[in-house]
Amino acid sequence: MDELKYLANWVKEQHAQEYILTWLLNQPGLWWSDGEAYQAALQKSGKLLKEYVKKNQTGDLFQGIAEKIIDDESWDEVAESLTRIISVYQDELVKLQDYSRRKNSKKILKKSLNSEDLSVEDNEEMEIQQALPDPFTDALTGEE
Repeated sequence: MDELKYLANWVKEQHAQEYILTWLLNQPGLWWSDGEAYQAALQKSGKLLKEYVKKNQTGDLFQGIAEKIIDDESWDEVAESLTRIISVYQDELVKLQDYSRRKNSKKILKKSLNSEDLSVEDNEEMEIQQALPDPFTDALTGEE
C-alpha cells in the first residue's frame, strides 16, 4: 500500500494535468451533451473544468491532484485538450457511421442485383414501377 501511495504522490507532483485529463475521459457522463465536463470542454473553460473536478474528486488517490494545477492557464490547457479529444472522437464516429452505411447499402444492392438470377444489365434495363393510380379518380377519364 505504501508503494501505491508513493506512486500517487509522484503522479500528483509530476503529471497532474495528464492524470486529470485521463480521469475526465473515464467519467461515465462525459460524452453526454448535458454533462458539466462536456460543457466546460465546449466552452474551453478551465474555470468550469476546475470546479467540476474539485466537486467530483473521490478516493484517497485522487484527493489533492486538482490543487497541484495552480494557474488558470493550465486548467485552460486541460479544457482545450479535452475539447480536441472530443472533436476527434466525434469526427471518427461520423466516419465510422458513414462507412457502415456505405457497406450496408452495398450489401443491399448486391442482394437485389443477385435476386432472381438477373444480370446487372437486366436490372439496369428494368422499368421503374409507376405510381399507383389515385383511387379517387374516375378509371375511364382520369378525373376526380
